[in-house]
Amino acid sequence: MLNLLSAGSNAQGQLGNSTIDDSHTFRACSFAGSLPETLPPSVTNVIDVTNGSNHTLALLEVMIDGKKSTEVWGCGDGRKGQLGPIYKRRHTDQGSTTIFQNLAFADAFDKLGLGGYTITTIGTTWETSYLALQKLGKRDLIVSFGSNDFGDLGVGKDSGDKTVEKGLGIHVVNFSHIAVGGKSIRSAQSVTVEKLRTGQRHAIASLQVVWAGKEPMQILVGWGAFRHGQLGTVPPSSKPFLTSTISKSSPTTPLEPTYHSRPTLIMSLAAPSDFVTEYSLGIHHSVFLHASGHVSFRGSNRKNQTQGLDACRNICDIKCTWNGSYMLTKDNPPHVLSTGSNSHGQLGRAEDSSSWKVEVPIDEDSKAIRTLACGSEHSLVCVVNEQGDDEVWGWGWNEHGNLGVGHTLDAPAPLKMWPPAQLPENIEPHPVRNVWAGTGSSWILCGNTDGTVEKTTSM
Repeated sequence: MLNLLSAGSNAQGQLGNSTIDDSHTFRACSFAGSLPETLPPSVTNVIDVTNGSNHTLALLEVMIDGKKSTEVWGCGDGRKGQLGPIYKRRHTDQGSTTIFQNLAFADAFDKLGLGGYTITTIGTTWETSYLALQKLGKRDLIVSFGSNDFGDLGVGKDSGDKTVEKGLGIHVVNFSHIAVGGKSIRSAQSVTVEKLRTGQRHAIASLQVVWAGKEPMQILVGWGAFRHGQLGTVPPSSKPFLTSTISKSSPTTPLEPTYHSRPTLIMSLAAPSDFVTEYSLGIHHSVFLHASGHVSFRGSNRKNQTQGLDACRNICDIKCTWNGSYMLTKDNPPHVLSTGSNSHGQLGRAEDSSSWKVEVPIDEDSKAIRTLACGSEHSLVCVVNEQGDDEVWGWGWNEHGNLGVGHTLDAPAPLKMWPPAQLPENIEPHPVRNVWAGTGSSWILCGNTDGTVEKTTSM
């Protein structure tokens, strides 16, 4: 049996465990219409979990009548529309839901002319949510819903423009105005959403764009907060698309723009050898791992979160906390490198150390780090021990019990999070299928769909 477990901040029920109390240990999530602390019986996998300030989305793979598809479930606060139109309409007075609900977008998609699209990717900023959609023979799309405080919706409207709240509250993010080398995305033969990554107040989409007779080009576009350069520099041609804030003390004096309210070009790459294979977003910075092995970045270095990244090589994965950057190396065995803020021990090492290596206590002859996840200011790794079983280790900020170890003390060095000495009832600890780290929260997917326990091998 599969179990989705959560720990950490829970003020609006965003852990999905039937309470609004912070959880200092891992507890199983509950899903509407299923037995308490269980996933729906049709679920064959949890593809992704992402959460903002007080809401969570989970992308589930389901098998119904022999057909595989995806569903998005959500919990927590939906009053800004961040859990979609059905939830906002039904729960405005109640404020939040403490168990996962099927957000059932099919009817809304039909009304928007998006019937038949499959949800492939999810994302969240502070109070905004995103879905990437795919349909055979059509261009991929991204839709947004929720708050627009920093242009998070990506629809070209100011944060105070009430027109974004009209209708269903679901918006299609438009990329057609983006042009590269004189060719606009509007004229492209196909557009595929490769990845969608989100930070606290900005989002970046990686698109594969094909024009007739041309090789595919990778284009990265972003929207939302950009004052610290996390979406790159501001080209003069983009200024008509920027939103300015007006000073209250001097209404006629516009301040510098602080966000892009619709997508802007960040980079375009024509050579597959230099495509961006992974990227991640903090609050004020964004980092990119290229196929050639080098790392590039945009944004602030005030907390040393981008210091020395351009010299890094032999990296296979990269992640961000709010004010830090973390890399998983290709070494055998792999290890984690960290740079950035260490105000809560989130570097997992001494800040003045000459080595960036996080000292995850593993036996290099028999263990391997296979997954890296970063939340607001804490990080997790899944490792395989000498018995071939999975363990989850973590470090950093733990004010809300987000490390799930039974207390709220920060962890300046990695400590074992899973499995605990005392397992929750009816939970099979292995294999650990995936881990995620969110805003003051951690998530573990473990177990098997058929109830058997299998050994997990290194990835």
